[in-house]
Amino acid sequence: MNNNENRATLLFYPPVDNANSWHMTFERFEAALKRHFPDAATQMIPTMFRGGTYLDFEVTVGQGADVQGMATIPVEECGCITLIGVSPDEAAPVAKWLRDNFSPSPELIRFSSEGAMEIGDETHWELPTAGGEEEIAEDLRAHIAYVESV
Repeated sequence: MNNNENRATLLFYPPVDNANSWHMTFERFEAALKRHFPDAATQMIPTMFRGGTYLDFEVTVGQGADVQGMATIPVEECGCITLIGVSPDEAAPVAKWLRDNFSPSPELIRFSSEGAMEIGDETHWELPTAGGEEEIAEDLRAHIAYVESV
């Protein structure tokens, strides 16, 4: 892993026109996360927003890098997975797991970043439907480079 890579806060979510396609619940997400990442640490955290909660998590990927994130359910069965301050290489294993093991179909993963939202970019980037972590990391790098060039 290249620790000198640009870091970003990345968001992974279902297609906007099919927002509940993941059929996400916190319980299902947490159980699936712990099956794939046995060392996963999770905690439900209350929010001030409408008395809601989110699932805070941390997993170890690749060569021992810790990835911190949160799972939110803004509307019923609609999930958003946020990875905080990650490099593309760190995010790729989690994104691949979302695509291959959590989402009901590889066509149902979109992503963006906090940086894109800050500049008003509303493009919904699609995670590649096939390929490994390197292909995913390349798409994440391209997204970060695009956001930084705007």
